[in-house]
Amino acid sequence: MSLHSPSPIGPGRPREFDFDDAVRDATAVFQAHGYTATSMVHLIEGTGLSRGSLYKAFSDKHSLFLAALDRYAANGLSRLSNDLDKEPPREAIRTTLRHYARLSTAREGHRGCLVTAAAMELLPADDEVRERISATFKRMQNLLATVIRRGQSSGEISTRCDARAHARFLLCTIEGMRVLGKTGPSEAEMEVLIAIAMDTLD
Repeated sequence: MSLHSPSPIGPGRPREFDFDDAVRDATAVFQAHGYTATSMVHLIEGTGLSRGSLYKAFSDKHSLFLAALDRYAANGLSRLSNDLDKEPPREAIRTTLRHYARLSTAREGHRGCLVTAAAMELLPADDEVRERISATFKRMQNLLATVIRRGQSSGEISTRCDARAHARFLLCTIEGMRVLGKTGPSEAEMEVLIAIAMDTLD
């Protein structure tokens, strides 16, 4: 979706810009500073847009943050769904955990996860953010439970496992890695966590 000026840009007119690009750039700003500490100056500098253009498109900082959160969560859920469908169930879970482990180390780890950061900073007070994060976590848990059940059907995962309970455990492992990533763990340290998580499926 693009916002276009109806005529050449003149005094007081918002510049032409791409909505999705603005949300993508704003996401990086919110990841760098957190919601509360992000100022309009940060957003103007991060998106390259004028104050007027931002307010016209999003009305306020909170609306822009919700758009960024929606985009971030949708992309993450799409990747998770694709990754869990690519390989046999057990390997798909291992690959998925390794993906989040990589995101939780080095530079990416310090940037952190927008969903996790929003949960820690804005919940339980912000109802709109709470609804979005609850829906995202529920969807992640459902995707993980589905692949566990597939693994049980194929004999790769123990039928002693409670699929929903183990899916919630894996979700907690993933989110825990994203928080731990802020402290700078190594990939080797994350691999130990993955091995422990995989052992629970036996």
